[in-house]
Order: sequence, then C-alpha cells, then structure tokens
Amino acid sequence: MTSPLLEVRDVRKAFPIVRGHSLRRSVGSITAVDGVSLTLGTGETLGLVGESGCGKSTLARCILRLIEPTAGQIEFDGRDVLACDKRELRRLRRDMQIIFQDPYASLNPRMRVEQLVAEPLVVHEITATRRETRARVTELLQLVGLAEEHADRYPHSFSGGQRQRIGIARALATSPKLLILDEPVSALDVSSRAQILALLEGLQARLGLSYLFVSHDLSVVRYISQRVAVMYLGKIVELATRDALFHHPQHPYTQALLSAVPLPDPEHERHRRRIRLKGEATPDVSIIGSCRFRTRCPVARQVCAESEPPLESADASGHAAACYFPGTLHRT
Repeated sequence: MTSPLLEVRDVRKAFPIVRGHSLRRSVGSITAVDGVSLTLGTGETLGLVGESGCGKSTLARCILRLIEPTAGQIEFDGRDVLACDKRELRRLRRDMQIIFQDPYASLNPRMRVEQLVAEPLVVHEITATRRETRARVTELLQLVGLAEEHADRYPHSFSGGQRQRIGIARALATSPKLLILDEPVSALDVSSRAQILALLEGLQARLGLSYLFVSHDLSVVRYISQRVAVMYLGKIVELATRDALFHHPQHPYTQALLSAVPLPDPEHERHRRRIRLKGEATPDVSIIGSCRFRTRCPVARQVCAESEPPLESADASGHAAACYFPGTLHRT
C-alpha cells in the first residue's frame, strides 16, 4: 500500500467577524472548514461536492496555502505544507496547481496567450531562453487542443471553453503532480463542458496527474471521479467510492442531493421519490457539538442533538458516513 500523494488531517479555517470603522475589533468568527480529513492517491480523482457555501473552495485554497488554515496538518508528497517557508512553498507549488472556475476572470486580458502560459515558466525559472520558452508554450497549447498561432492572441478572442484550455495549459506548465480543479466547467455550456472533461481525463491518463475536483454538479463528479467526498457546513459527511456513493448513499444529505439530479428516463423520473429539505444550510452556533444537518434531516432524533456523529466506515470498502442512522431515509 503506497502512501497517499496528498493527506489532509483535521484542517480548520475560521474567518474573523470584524466590527467598527476606525477601531476595528473582532467580535467572533465563522468556521468555513471544520476538521476536514481526506487523502488523495497518485493518479486518482477525488470529487468534493456540496452546496454553495459549504467550504469546498476554502478547503481547496487552504491545501495550496492561498489562504492560511487556522489549524490542522497538510502533507503533500511526504512534505509538510504548513511548515514550509516562502521559498520552500514556492518550490512546492511547482507540483500543485489550481484551475479556477471562471475562465473569463482568471486570465489577464492585457496579456497575450504566450505571456499567460509562459509566466509560470519564467517565475519558476524552468526555461532559460525565449526560444525555449516559446517552444514549451507551443507544446502546452497543442497538449490542450489549441494551435501555435493562438499564442499571439488575447483572451477576449477565445470562447469560454478555449479560455479554460488556456488556463489548463498554464497550470500544466510546471509539470505538476496535483491539479485542484475548482468548479472548472460550471461556467461553460454543455458542449464545452463535455470537451473539457474529456481533455482532463486524457491528460490524467497521459501525465499521471492527481485531481481534487471541486463541484456542486453531481453528474460531472460521477463522470470523472473515482472517489467522492460530500461536504456540509464545513464537514465531510460522507466519503465513498463513486459507485458506492451513487448506488448506496448512506447520509440523508447525500440522498437528498442525489434525489434532485434529473434522470434521462422520463418514466423513471416521474415515479421516483424526491427528498425535499426544509430551510437552508446556514451556519449557527447551536450546531456545535451536535449533528449540523439535524435541523433539516427527515430522520433526525434526540441523539443527533446531543452529540456530533463521527465519520466512520460502515464496511470494508471504506464507505463512511457521519450519521447515527445511515441509510435510514432509503428504508422509510
């Protein structure tokens, strides 16, 4: 059993609540990520799903230290990410890159494609001459399905799918081992979405990349991931292989999410059971020390208010759910 490429242990991130104009003071905090632990193997895709505001993107940025975690441990390729100084972190980031959600906002409109893709090569001193840099840029553009002549154009002249390809080429410039994909296809139309997903699959097979795929779209996660982690209000509430999670979901929140995914068969769609949740996923101090989903859960009982259920495996496959009554909703 090889050690995981990425290991996250009990990571937390709290943002202070500040009041006042001239004399600003902290009056509390909001915990966006609350004790998350997960692993990611070499060449694996782990899907991270949940509602907007559940902490997915915050966790992704904590892993890269784009924002500093409040507590926890992060190990990447055997190295302690949180113990790195600025110089060590810079070297480490050659191996871990991020692709952002919005290809319209993530590319500088005043830079040509050659400059955008070459920037990591220059920053990390990967190429020595302009000719070498241009050759590497051309190679990267062709790798993502673009042509050499695209290097001389500006981002505004490309479609959304093409811009995301440019973002992928830029992320691949340093030959990373890990790509964190933060909603990489949510801003694209259906056709472009399918093309980008196929591209990502091909790149993973060719380059041996590992993906942390952040999304709220369960159909996309089902297509590309080998394992799936479901987040709710800063916590992982279910973790399983793709097939186990989609065929035998255990947590009521996961079951509710899956019941909202449209089915291609109209007859099946018409007769299947929908699980409608009440209220919204709103952080509240009252959830501390209890199940944070209990106020919306159709099967919640007294014990759910008295203590927080741990994320425990129910079988040998490692399928884990943070619920005292896993699978109950499917049996009611």
